[in-house]
Parts: sequence; structure tokens; C-alpha cells
Amino acid sequence: MENRGVRRTGGGGGGNRGGGQAQYAPVQSTRSAQPTRPTSQGAPPVEAFRSMQISQSPPYLINLLVNHFPVRLNNNNNVDVVIYHYEIAFAIALDKKAARGKAVVLSKSVSLSVKRQLFMTDPTRFPAQSAYDGDKNIFSKVPLPTGTFRVTTSCQEYAVTVTLKAELSLNAIASPNVSRNVLHALDVILREKPSANLLVAGRGFYWADLGQDLRRGVRALDGFIQGLRVTEQGLVVYVDYSVMAFRKKMPVIEVLQDTLRMDLRENYALNMQQRAFIDGALRGLRVTVTHRQSAQRYIVRGLTTHDSDNAKFTVDGPDGGSFSVREFFHRKYGLEIRYRRLPCLDLSKNGKENYVPMEFCEIAGGQRFPKQNLNNNEANQLRGIALADPDRRKGSILRTVRSDDGPFVGELLSQCGISINTSMTEVTGRVLRRPELKLCHNENDQFQRYNINRDDGQWNLMRNKVPTGARIDCWAILDFSASTAQRLDSFVQDLVRKLRDNGVQVSPSPPFVMPSSMEVLSDPDHLHQVLHQVARRPQRPQILICPMVERHDGYNMLKLWCDTELGIITQCCLIRHVNNTNFNRRDQYLANLGLLINAKLGGSNAELFEGVPIPADRANEQFMLIGADVNHPSPGSDNSPSIAAVVGSINCPASTRYAARIRAQAHRTEQILDFGDMVRELVDHYARANKGRPHNIIIFRDGVADNQFQMVIDKELLDLREKLGYSPKIAVIVAQKRHHTRLFPREGRASGSSNVPPGTVVDTVVVDQGKPNFYMCSHHGLIGTSKPTHYHVLLDELGFGSDEVQRMIYHLCFTFARCTKPVSLVPPVYYADIAAYRGRVYHEAQMVLLNSRGSNAGSSSLSSPMSLASASGSVSLPKPHKDIENSMFFL
Repeated sequence: MENRGVRRTGGGGGGNRGGGQAQYAPVQSTRSAQPTRPTSQGAPPVEAFRSMQISQSPPYLINLLVNHFPVRLNNNNNVDVVIYHYEIAFAIALDKKAARGKAVVLSKSVSLSVKRQLFMTDPTRFPAQSAYDGDKNIFSKVPLPTGTFRVTTSCQEYAVTVTLKAELSLNAIASPNVSRNVLHALDVILREKPSANLLVAGRGFYWADLGQDLRRGVRALDGFIQGLRVTEQGLVVYVDYSVMAFRKKMPVIEVLQDTLRMDLRENYALNMQQRAFIDGALRGLRVTVTHRQSAQRYIVRGLTTHDSDNAKFTVDGPDGGSFSVREFFHRKYGLEIRYRRLPCLDLSKNGKENYVPMEFCEIAGGQRFPKQNLNNNEANQLRGIALADPDRRKGSILRTVRSDDGPFVGELLSQCGISINTSMTEVTGRVLRRPELKLCHNENDQFQRYNINRDDGQWNLMRNKVPTGARIDCWAILDFSASTAQRLDSFVQDLVRKLRDNGVQVSPSPPFVMPSSMEVLSDPDHLHQVLHQVARRPQRPQILICPMVERHDGYNMLKLWCDTELGIITQCCLIRHVNNTNFNRRDQYLANLGLLINAKLGGSNAELFEGVPIPADRANEQFMLIGADVNHPSPGSDNSPSIAAVVGSINCPASTRYAARIRAQAHRTEQILDFGDMVRELVDHYARANKGRPHNIIIFRDGVADNQFQMVIDKELLDLREKLGYSPKIAVIVAQKRHHTRLFPREGRASGSSNVPPGTVVDTVVVDQGKPNFYMCSHHGLIGTSKPTHYHVLLDELGFGSDEVQRMIYHLCFTFARCTKPVSLVPPVYYADIAAYRGRVYHEAQMVLLNSRGSNAGSSSLSSPMSLASASGSVSLPKPHKDIENSMFFL
């Protein structure tokens, strides 16, 4: 299948198609103009624009720093620099005379210990010039002996087999096509020095003495994430600032008292609920002991069934026998146990019993603390630390790359002749022109241009009606907040006023208000009955407003039944925001509710005045925007399905209203297995709404890594072509947010913000080789450092130019239905992400019902949508009700 990229065009990077506006000659695609090459006027573009104020109207050039650091091989003699790649395997030694044993997979910490022992035992044959990835790969500057070797640690004897896999030439790093094997070798070499000195968590490294306390024995530690990438300037190392929560070294008794909020006394005994809670909190943690000198770490297997008086174990030897824990510690160590009625920690290993009283154990420091276990205050504090502003993030990155513990130093690096520049890459970007929006703002509701002249790109919802307001003849309130009548009347009046101000035609009051309580959300049966009472009302509501006191798990059940069984669109809101005494915040909250309600019921909040920018020769053809994403269960969770969602625009040419199709598929499967069928359904609906199928389809795919691009073309796109039944022109664009490239203004911004302005695009130097791609910051960074989205054009049959693709994406970012500012991700992808999460909500609600009642429950709650949850345990997602399936109910 042909994989054509976008054609390159010059000029007018930020201009509007067909608008007759002046083009800024210097602002061309920065791929086609070298920043140091003089223009026809004789001035280099970079120098010509360096003195310009950032606050002026786009388009303009902007000088940027990027956290990419070029890698160089200092090889003046053109000698081939070779790295030897060895594979190491471990086995439990079974025979002391023969080097053989039973193969075993060791944890990373144990394998590191065994490898270190091997090299320390025979440093002559195993010199230190090597790097180990903690799994099975060793990279060495000098040849190592191969064969099987005996290694004895404090706990076990191992047979370690070393095998030569390859000889890798590091001269290849200067080539544009660096092999994966060489990249892997260099990555392991770069990680060797920080791995030895810093705490390691995933791809990140963290300083044990640099951070802030979060209380409850948790500390937020500063660190960095590094990696390699091949770009237009060659091989680079990216380094980004990172923060992660770790446990502090702390006595277990203090953990129970301070972090678990337990008031322990010497004769305190745990009840069953407390025992289960403590067991779950401590199980799997590493601890050290204080009753004897030992640096060994033990893993908590759980709690003993009995307290220290009654928990017994057997001691071998002439003085052995069966002892209680209290007797053993008194006899062996002369220690008395204060908390005698508490259970002991079970630290047993390899079948050898080891019970230690909690008061003689300490939590080992440096263990990662799961984010999901942080309370709200701690999570907010961690988020505030992690969201570093650009100046702080840039300063931290530069300190890291120049640190003695950083990734750019190490004996093996210097021996290989590898050097890494410690200055950030300089690049020239462009700031695109903001689009003009179509808004109504006069008495006759005439569409007029709305020129966005605010620096953050926000259009003023307060004084401008939406271009297409929904009509709400019947709406209702299901009040879970047990509101007073007086306060609810105020909410109704203010919401109606805000909806009408923004062009939504709505009746002045709901036909009915049904009072309820938060307790109903905790009872699926009761909630189901209440929702059916709403649905059986003579006037069926178009939308059901649901005020709540707080976020509640019953939200999932509410959405499942209203979306799939009853066909009623819902809008939940938190009563504390509705009752906010700050008028501006309350008014803004109601305005945001108005945006959601209007979009869910078929209205458009903002449209591009000149339409979606597509190639001029296709301006009169119908087109459709597709967004696709897959929501995966969290790592380490059960075998829950992945949820695929595909959304498609249904109002051409405005492309502001979308329909969604949602499917469950195999656990953590990234390929959208039903992609062709889902898109065909959306195209069929598009054809009914627009009296014809789209001639052009632009697909935005989210969530795929670089090595999955071919899967998108060879499998998903092929499935689409087979299922569509006709042959439209197709473009495929991938949007990536999971990367660590950051853009920093080199001189700072006159507006006072140190983030890059909305519309900043970089498509040279730091982008990937060999395919059209670019970074775009389309949003206004209010908190932290703006993260650009990395867009890759995998296929283009429409004939886009690079500037047209960038302008189309940036302009679409102003049409997102949830807010009045440009967003960071192109809306079709954003909507697909939200729709996939709605599918996750359905699945979690189904699991609650299956777990609470069993698969053969016969209550009325398990009606048609729930019948899709089969007794075999396989779960299919129920489809949205036919009355709402083609609306934006998922917002």
C-alpha cells in the first residue's frame, strides 16, 4: 500500500485559506528556509524577528530552546569503535561439581546483585567497563569470557551463563539509520552511572536527598527521565524533569500511628477490619530490622495469624525447639516486646519461617509510593510540584545534564569516545495566525466574524451567542444533593439565563424536579428504580440535570443506564460549584455547563468562519473528520478489556458535531479490531445527514507509538478500505502526547508568560527523520510547562501541504465543545479519548453488577443492555440507546 506523505509548500504558514489577508513573507515553513540564510531583503529571518515583541499578532517566528542534546562520537582516527553485546542467564546451582542448574527468572534487584558478585569475584576477566540493563543484556567495551560460572551470594548459589550475541559498531550513531541494537546499547550505557547512584523507577532517576515532604511518610523526590531519539540533527538524548512520590525510611509502628491514623497503645489489639487494612497496606513492602545489625531487606508477606505471645515457630539446633516470638526475642536478643497483642510481620522466604514484631521493623526508604494511594491533599501537592513552570523545568534539566550523577558522565562513555552536548538545541519555530470564529452577537442572530485578539486565544462566551444553539423543550432535575427549594430555584434561574445568553432556546423551568439523595447512588437497585420513574414521566426529558454533593462511584451506574437503557442524556454537576459565593467563578461554571448542554443536545458552540482548512482543490468536496483512540486498563490490573472508540464529524463543513462508536476488545490490545465496521457505521450516518458519503476522510489516531505506525496502515486502514464499500481519499495523522520533548522561549515573552504562545509549531531540526511530522503547542499554558503534541502524517491522499496540515489542526483546536480556548489536542482525538473513557465507565458499572448479583441475576436491573454481560465472564459493552447514539452524549 502506498504511504504518501504531505507535500511541502512555502509561504503563508499562518494565513487563512481564501481570506485575502496579507501574507507575512518571512514566515514560511521553517523546513524550506534555513534560519541563517539571508532573505531577498538581505536580513536573516532569525535576526530580523529576534527584536520583535512576542505579544504582537501572529504569524511570526520565535526562537526556541528544546531539551534535546546532540550525541557525538569523537573518532578522529576513523577507527571502528566496537561494543560487545552479551546475554546473561541465571540458574539455581544443583550440582556442586558440575556447572549446571535449573533456569530461573530473577527480580531486577537480585540479578543486579548476582551480576555484581560475578564481576567482583574475577575483576581481571570481568573488568568494570560494562553496562547491564538488569535483565539479560550486558554491553562491554572489552571482550568478556563466555561460558557458565558459579556465583555464590548470601542466600543462594547460581550458575551464570554468559553468551556473546553481537559486536556492535558505535560508528553507526553518525548514520541517519541507527539500528535498534545500537540504540539499546547506548541507552543502557547512558543509564549505567545514574542507576548506580540514584533511585530508579521505570525510565526515571531520582535524588534521595532532593524533594519535599508530603506527610504520611511520603516524600516527593526530584529527578529526571532520559531517552534517545533520532532526529533531523542526528542522534540526541532528551532529558526531562520528573517528580515521583517515594516512601521515607520510617518505623512500622510510626506508619501505623501517623500514616494509618491508629492510636496504638501497648495492649492494643486489632479488630478484623483493622487487620485486613494493615495487611493490605504493608504487604509487599521492603523492610529492614533493628534488633540486630543487618543491611538486608525483607519483603512483607503479610501478618501472622496470632500475636507475639501465640505466634510460634521452630528453631533447629541443639538449643532449638518450638518458641513463641516473644520467648525467642527475649532469649536470643534480650529484648522485651512492648506491643505484645499486635500481630508480627511475616518475613518468611523460601519456606523458612521468619516472624518479626512490628516494633523491630522499619520501612526501607526509596520505595515508590503509588499515586492512587495518595489522598486529595497529597495528590494536589505532588501535582503542584510536578507542574514546574518553564524556567524551573529548564533550570532543573540543565543542572541534571551537568551533574556528576547525571546521564552524560561515566567511565564507559568516555572510553567509547562518546560526548554529549550539555546545551539545549536551538531551533526557530513559527506562531500561526489564530482563526476567525463564527459567532452570533446581534439581535438578528446574524453570523459575523469574531477576531480573536486575546493573547491566550480565548473567545468571549459571556457576550457572544453560539452559532447553533440547541432547543430544549423539556428538561428535568434529579437532585442527589438534597437541595433546599430556595437554592434550587436560584440555580434554575441562573442556568436558564446563562443558556439563553448563549443562544440556547430553553423553557424557563423544568416540568419536574425529583428530589433524591447521595445514598441512592450507592444502591444500584434503588438508582435503577428512580431513573425508570424519570423515564416514565409523561414529558420525557431531553436532558436530565443531576446535582451531586461529591464525586461518587454511582456516577458509572447512572451513565450506564441512562445512556444505554433509557436513552436520556445526563449532565452531572457538583453543588459546591453551583453555590460558589464568588460570582465570577460561579458564573463561569454555569457557562461551562451551558457549553456541555448545548453540545450534547446538538448545538455548536463555535465554528470556524472560513470552515476547516483543507486543500483548495478539494474545497467543494464533502469531507469527514475521524478520531480514534483505545483506553487501556491500568498496568497490573485484572484482565479487563481495552476500550476502543471512534468518533466522526457529522455536520459538514462546520465539523463541530460528532457521533461515537465504542467497542470492547482484548486486554491491552492497541489495534482497533473493529475499526472498519465502526467507521462504516459513522459514514452511513454521515450520508443520511448530508445526503451523500464523504469524498475525503481525515483520520486522527491517538495513542500509538512509533513502532506501531505500520500497524495503523497495514491493519486498521486496510480493514477500513475493505469495509467501506467505496474509495474516498484518506489522510492518516497520528497525535502523540506521551513524549518528553519540551519547548522553551529563548528570550522570554513580553506578555509575562514564560511558556510558548498558542500556535507555536516546530517542524525542523528536532523532528523525526524520514516522515512528515511536527510539534505543535496549540493551547495557552496556564500552569506548568506546555507540552506540545507531536503529529505524524502517515498517509496523505488529499494533497495537503505541510502548512495546510498545521493550520487545519490549529484551527480545529478552537472548536472543542468543552471550553472557549484552544485545546492542546486536535478535537477528534480528544473526543475519541472521552468516548473511550465512557466505555470504561460502562464496563466498571457492569462489573459492579456482576460481582454483586452474579451472572444469572433475574432482577429488572439486568435488562437488555446488561444481558450482554454473559455468564462465561466475557463482557461486551452495551450500545448507546438509539435515541442518543448519534449525539455527543459522551461529553
